[in-house]
Amino acid sequence: ASEGDSAARRLLAGKLAALRREAALALRRPSMGRAGAVADERSYNWYEPGASLRRHGDEFHEETKGPKGWLLPTRRSLTWLLYLNKEWRAEEGGALRAYERARPCDHAVGATDDGDVQVGWVGEDREVPVFFGEDEHGERVLYDALGHVRGGCAAGVAAPPLATIADAGVRLIRGSLDRNEAPPAGEAIQDIRPVAGTLLLFDSIAVPHEVLAVTAERPRVACTGWFHELLPAP
Repeated sequence: ASEGDSAARRLLAGKLAALRREAALALRRPSMGRAGAVADERSYNWYEPGASLRRHGDEFHEETKGPKGWLLPTRRSLTWLLYLNKEWRAEEGGALRAYERARPCDHAVGATDDGDVQVGWVGEDREVPVFFGEDEHGERVLYDALGHVRGGCAAGVAAPPLATIADAGVRLIRGSLDRNEAPPAGEAIQDIRPVAGTLLLFDSIAVPHEVLAVTAERPRVACTGWFHELLPAP
């Protein structure tokens, strides 16, 4: 089997390394820029005609993963996709549907500078991210980017489902949904056509997404991956 264009792959690797460093600075995620020190996932996705991928999130708080939480030293931080489909038309389907926030947000999303990962949103006119971490007494708390406590549970207690400890006003991030379940309030749909040369970047936690069915008579191809950053100690 052919190994493809090795020179093109090396060029892509160099471009991604530069993008990773630039994104780490712009997003204030220093550990994400340490090449070789944290993981870097990369693969090719091949969707045959008729294929799709249901709504999901790429990353979640370690406390919500049960026995799979805290097994690795890093987490997915930034999702990227580079589409490889020449002259792809809208009627050929396969768009990535991103569920963005309908209202503006003035704060950093995904995680705090201390590594507390986002779990939801609050706010009326503007979106305010909500994070899950510990306070100065070791109590496990949900708190927003303005410093207001939005729920929590006692220290030393295994974290129950977030929906049982979050205040009523918290809109928890929902990755997957039950079939025929409507998207949560506060979301706006953005469809991105997978045209060759399009580079798509979004936070791995804050943006649920799906791939709509491919209606073309040819496969939908993309190079995809995640830039990781270090997790704080549990």
